[in-house]
Amino acid sequence: MQLMHLFDHVTKLYRPYVKLIQPLLDAYQLHPAQWLILKDIHQHPETTLVQVSKRRSIEKPTARKILKVLDERGLLSIQPGQDKREKLLTLSIEGEAVYHELITDIQNKQIEIAATLPMTSAEVEQTMHLLDQLYRRMIAQVQQLES
Repeated sequence: MQLMHLFDHVTKLYRPYVKLIQPLLDAYQLHPAQWLILKDIHQHPETTLVQVSKRRSIEKPTARKILKVLDERGLLSIQPGQDKREKLLTLSIEGEAVYHELITDIQNKQIEIAATLPMTSAEVEQTMHLLDQLYRRMIAQVQQLES
């Protein structure tokens, strides 16, 4: 199999996955990008817009718009940082509740999908390891382009 087919297979997973997860997000009136940022903030509390933007590989203006919506919905707690311009982002109590309810629903959907695959735990780990390596190499190249 040619290497380009590997990337084709990885990218073709995105749309069907989003279509399966979107009804779960709809119950909380979230879009995929909003969910990913909500999840990122849960995983990295007291983070900043710049850090979220870098980790999610999105432009700062896009991240700012998404954060504004999440804040307006009461899902964020924003505190001043050491620098007056810096704002530290964490999930509010409501944001944590939404995160935990939604992550449970999403994990159940993922288990349902994965249950149909004849994969061992070792194969799942190996696949995740490979995808993580690809991700890290691509992020490194993106950072080189941006500097």
